[in-house]
Amino acid sequence: MDFDFSEEQYMFRDSVKGFLEEKYGLAKVCEKDGEFDASLWAELNEMGTFSMLVPEQFGGLGLSFVDVSLVLEEYGRALVPAPISETIVATDLIVNHGSETQKARWLPLIAAGNLKIVPAIVEADAGYDPEDISATAVTSGNGWRLSGRKLLVPHAVAADLILAAIRFGAGGPLGLILIEPGREGISLRDHTTLDLLNRFYEVTFDNVSILQDDILGGEASLSAVQRLLDVSGVAAATQMTGIASKVLDEAVAYAGQRVQFDKPIGSFQAIKHRCADMAVSIDASRSAAYYAAWAVAEHAPDSGRAVSIAKSFCGDTSRFVCNEGIQLHGGIGFTWELGLHLYLRRAKVLEYSYGDAAYHRERVLTDTLSNMRLGTS
Repeated sequence: MDFDFSEEQYMFRDSVKGFLEEKYGLAKVCEKDGEFDASLWAELNEMGTFSMLVPEQFGGLGLSFVDVSLVLEEYGRALVPAPISETIVATDLIVNHGSETQKARWLPLIAAGNLKIVPAIVEADAGYDPEDISATAVTSGNGWRLSGRKLLVPHAVAADLILAAIRFGAGGPLGLILIEPGREGISLRDHTTLDLLNRFYEVTFDNVSILQDDILGGEASLSAVQRLLDVSGVAAATQMTGIASKVLDEAVAYAGQRVQFDKPIGSFQAIKHRCADMAVSIDASRSAAYYAAWAVAEHAPDSGRAVSIAKSFCGDTSRFVCNEGIQLHGGIGFTWELGLHLYLRRAKVLEYSYGDAAYHRERVLTDTLSNMRLGTS
């Protein structure tokens, strides 16, 4: 059985990669200084990026998250900023959990590149488990009133909608809402984070009016919240794989140029072994990320486990490769001007987004022990 990607999938990946390498190099990324890049958004939209997951009846290409995974890897290599990958993830949530009315309303706008959506999940003094979410909407007349605070919301100031995970009623069920960041009662505060090429915000909800139409699918849904975390985790895993791949390419290129003892340092066995270790880790990282993308796309029974394996392993790989790549460059690797630190910074933020390695390994362990008790594999 052939598990490889199709020629068409590779062609689309290569077209995105070629565009980003030609027009969106590291110098261009730094020039934007974390601000929303409207020109990049428009050009990626022309390539069909935002229509990939939109079904054909809503003006999209009707592809799956497997197709998207190759593109997201290139976004990692190029350090593409939010809210591009975040909008792709939100598209998956609307397709899988939105009502027919919401699909008809939002999906054509996404396919046309006219809607930017970012997730709001993390809260202060809370863990990564969905049950830790405390932002709560209480009933008020025919709707709800939401109060709470979300941290590290990417590019909230540039977004058209925020996809927020909230609780309906004190101790009540969890669900997702789509809400405009400019709605009365919502305030934004800029965060300073490790990632210098993205902007993050604290979003505070102060007695914000929530209507029935704002609730994704029209009702609370724990499965929707979990899918948001899982699909976001896959997106982060594939981007970290792309980051690691880029750093390895830079390290190998440098090792072929840097001369010591009248020989390129890449000819030394110790350097070869370090590069080989990085390459092996990246190949394994790709396998984990691609399988997780397939699992969420096909709603496989082991999708949660696959996501957690990919998220934890890809995080380890990106950290390892970024550290090794910087070390291999020697003293210049630590300089501000070279820019390798920017890949390490993005990788570290993604590593701790949507659950860190400890959380995801515990999730795999819990799932494994549960299956052992039930007598399943």
